[in-house]
Amino acid sequence: WQARIALSVSMVSFHFTTSAPDQQLLNDVQSLNSFNDAQLEQFVDIVLSLFINQSAGDMMDRVSSFADEQGIQVNALKNIMRGVLVFARGALKANLSPIYVKEDLVTLGLAEDKADKFSQQWKSNFVAMSRSAIGNTLVVNQVVDMQWRFGVTTASDELQKVGSTFLQLKLVLDKGNSQRENVHMELTLPQFYQFLHDMEQAKANLEYFS
Repeated sequence: WQARIALSVSMVSFHFTTSAPDQQLLNDVQSLNSFNDAQLEQFVDIVLSLFINQSAGDMMDRVSSFADEQGIQVNALKNIMRGVLVFARGALKANLSPIYVKEDLVTLGLAEDKADKFSQQWKSNFVAMSRSAIGNTLVVNQVVDMQWRFGVTTASDELQKVGSTFLQLKLVLDKGNSQRENVHMELTLPQFYQFLHDMEQAKANLEYFS
């Protein structure tokens, strides 16, 4: 079964990465199939919290507690977490919607019902993860250019999104050594206004302490 999965993923493209996932990543993601719904929800919450405000040390403490509670070997759980973090980091960098997150997880070998639960938690945490990622990026990199444009959703797999306004944001960052990186985001208007508020608050805090 795993050999068939490995063969199939090498022949398809993914949204979270431009290269073919290695076998270890497949094994890590497919290991989530052994979790029940409550275990999966708790585990995914631990992983995604790392992208918001949780330190690596706090995360590992929660992982150890989770392993003890569920009777799972902590080393095995750390291996699973490694793969899920690789996937989540790629999905966040690619600004993936819950639909694409679910699609990639299913292709990686996760059962559809579990991939659906993962994608729902992704949807619930996405705005907070994006704000944190952009905030961390702005702390260590200088923004040299910013471009944006508004649009209206005319077609979507999610009916409630049709007709909604969105904003596509492009930041050009100075990475040092004459290197620049483009960071792309797509936000709804409420998400953009919240992001703008957070950035203005951060600017005010920097000016206060400078």
